[in-house]
Amino acid sequence: MKYRKITALCLAVFLMLSSVMTGCGREGKSLAPLPETESDKPPAVSEAMSGEAAASLEETLAGTGQTLTLTEAMARTGDLILVNSRLPYDFDANADSVDIVNIRDTQSFFYQVSKRELSVASRIMPSLDAMIASCHEAMGNEEAGIESAYRSLDYQINVMSEITELYGEDYAAKYVAQPGYSEHHTGLSVDIGRFFPDGSEGSFSESESAVWMNDNSWRYGFVRRYAEDKTAVTGISNEAWHFRYVGVPHAAYMKANNLALEEYLELLRSETDRSHPLSITAEDGTYAVYMTTETTIPEPAGDYRISGSNSGEWIVTVRL
Repeated sequence: MKYRKITALCLAVFLMLSSVMTGCGREGKSLAPLPETESDKPPAVSEAMSGEAAASLEETLAGTGQTLTLTEAMARTGDLILVNSRLPYDFDANADSVDIVNIRDTQSFFYQVSKRELSVASRIMPSLDAMIASCHEAMGNEEAGIESAYRSLDYQINVMSEITELYGEDYAAKYVAQPGYSEHHTGLSVDIGRFFPDGSEGSFSESESAVWMNDNSWRYGFVRRYAEDKTAVTGISNEAWHFRYVGVPHAAYMKANNLALEEYLELLRSETDRSHPLSITAEDGTYAVYMTTETTIPEPAGDYRISGSNSGEWIVTVRL
């Protein structure tokens, strides 16, 4: 197997909240959002890894002596599942693991949502709140809010029908995912909107907030999912407003290396396994990330999280 171990250095400057994961497997807590820094640049990239860190990684991945069984349902759930025109969202597999909550009822401070019923997966709410709060502070206004979030299958059917009727089939095919194939089904994606004090709405894409979100969302575990230079990869036209939660280490690496989720998963698929993980170093520790098709693996000795890819594989993220 081709081997490349890349360490993302300096991410630690941004990680000051220490409890980012749990040792309870796939039901762990969300990775903690990163606080603001003076720089809006993603982590630097290096080929080096210290001997101490390498030894710690080997010991941790050797496991506790216990094993984990990875199920087919787990392969279709988690923060890194890919949902696109080829891979539908598995509603049944996620029914017991995704807790959908109302944004307005659970937000830690008030920010605008376009509809009272908008919801997301509960595990991303702390990161979403932190990202919106930091955007407001950076912009000096409170214009950024949520235009769209979780969508049921029936809701997406209605969206597709309405957009097709208003703008035609070609437009709908470029900007609206087919029902069952939308990231919004996951509860991990939000469309950011621009809301003015008088209650009117403006174009988020043309706002300074859009620039800030593009540059800084990775600090909170979100990525701009459909970038202009990735349309051939994602199959979706440029959307400056659509952000997807994947977790802080993954978002930081994707931002630093200009990778769409499809590309990041392919990198893990082709260049990592338990013996050759991708390593991302932060001030509070080093993260080891690898993809596996093995249904039984050693349980890592450190805090860890497991996510499916939605195509028969599992991604293991361990904080050393």
